[in-house]
Amino acid sequence: MNPLLINPFLEEAKEHLEISFDDISQDLLDFGINKIKALLDSTETDLTKKRKYLLPTGADEATDLVSFYLYCQALSKRPFSNESRLFASINSQIYKLRLAEALIIGKDNKKTKEEIISAVREVLEIIPFHIPDINNILEYRVKKGKGIPTEEPYSMIKEIDLKITDDILRDLERMGFFKISGESRDPRLFPEYYFIKWTDAETLVKYTDSYILKGYILVDNSKLLNVFMKKMEQKILNYIKSTTEKTKNLKIPVYDEIFKEMSKISGTLTEIEVQSEELNPEVYPPCVLKALSGVGAGDRNYAITLFLSSFLSYSRLLPSTKIFSKDEKPSLDETQINILINEVIPLIISAANKCNPPLLEDQPQEELNIYYHLGFGLAYPTLDNFGRSKWYIPPGCQKVKQNAPTLCEPDSFCKTYFYELTKKELLENIKGQTTGEKILLTLKNRMRSLNEIIKETGLPEQEVKKQLLAFIKNKTVAARRINNPFMYYLRKKRALKRKAKIVK
Repeated sequence: MNPLLINPFLEEAKEHLEISFDDISQDLLDFGINKIKALLDSTETDLTKKRKYLLPTGADEATDLVSFYLYCQALSKRPFSNESRLFASINSQIYKLRLAEALIIGKDNKKTKEEIISAVREVLEIIPFHIPDINNILEYRVKKGKGIPTEEPYSMIKEIDLKITDDILRDLERMGFFKISGESRDPRLFPEYYFIKWTDAETLVKYTDSYILKGYILVDNSKLLNVFMKKMEQKILNYIKSTTEKTKNLKIPVYDEIFKEMSKISGTLTEIEVQSEELNPEVYPPCVLKALSGVGAGDRNYAITLFLSSFLSYSRLLPSTKIFSKDEKPSLDETQINILINEVIPLIISAANKCNPPLLEDQPQEELNIYYHLGFGLAYPTLDNFGRSKWYIPPGCQKVKQNAPTLCEPDSFCKTYFYELTKKELLENIKGQTTGEKILLTLKNRMRSLNEIIKETGLPEQEVKKQLLAFIKNKTVAARRINNPFMYYLRKKRALKRKAKIVK
């Protein structure tokens, strides 16, 4: 397989890219979008057609490469958009598929295998692991068992100056990587394994079930493919971002056409476009105030790494209930990511340092864990690294109570019930003449607390309580408490704004 089909960023790609915009054909544009559709469309039964785009051959190889760069340049106009992320995600899956195919084809061909590994190394540091001579290992084990002195055989991983001794092999056997025995002497029958840097694996492997040597972790074919895919996705996004400066002033119709085509595909997920707002500590829930002031050893990891990181980041950048929607995805621009790096992260680090003992002094690796939960992967926060991992949404009250119980000390606002109209069709026929109708009309546009309903209607407290109880029983109204610290913050902040307007 042509290495450029696995990694389009190889140096030899340049010789295919010396074309003018006048030479861009409709076939070239169609190839780029059809490749994406071929991966997404599970109903497509024409395997020959799918193979043309997913595993191209001949002249289609150059078309595949040129269309890839053309789409990257078009998307660089909006490098943080859903369209860019979707393009990077889908293409990384395609490159993973091609690498899987190439590893199968090149398994017994040393030259082909070396070409494949070389292409992968431009994206991911990788060292093939070869089982030492099994006959020598078996002979050594027999003699050692009989107490016969003999030199221990080993193989050398030169790239990291590592001796693979029998002790290491026994550890790998215990962990289920392979089984060396007299009946299984042919290493060609063993699964293929590779050493990669443990930081590149991020959360794709369980480190407690893995074997780490000199900063490298041993992975099988399956895990290698997944790590390669994630690294390739980030490399594509980084390239799109790096091209922005060159394309921002270009007005090329074909770029707009490409972006429209990508928008059609990504249309199933809409972007959340919410204006960032300054943090307001005046309306923080009690659990956030406690986390900011520092907590003890039992709760600090969860309180800082997951809870506080997610709460502060969303409260500052996307203070909206839309973040909990499955059909909408947050969209940050360069300015907002810089706010995350320069404003939010220092607040989190400050809270970590106030813990007893200070979290990052005691567990320095937790700093990378904070960045991971903010969307930067296991890497330091930069514009290029944003999007390497999921940006975790704030956990609910129940999760906080389970994982960091000392944080949960509910105040009166936590315990307040908010009433919501569930049968909005009733509003069409009511005029607010009765007590019940007056209460329902107050719930027309939003949830309200008991005190708000009393203030709005002017009705006695006992009468409002009686009517609400009846409405709840017949499921006309639902009574809800705050179940997420982030919702506490949003509701209290909105209440404060309404109060300020009344005062004015």
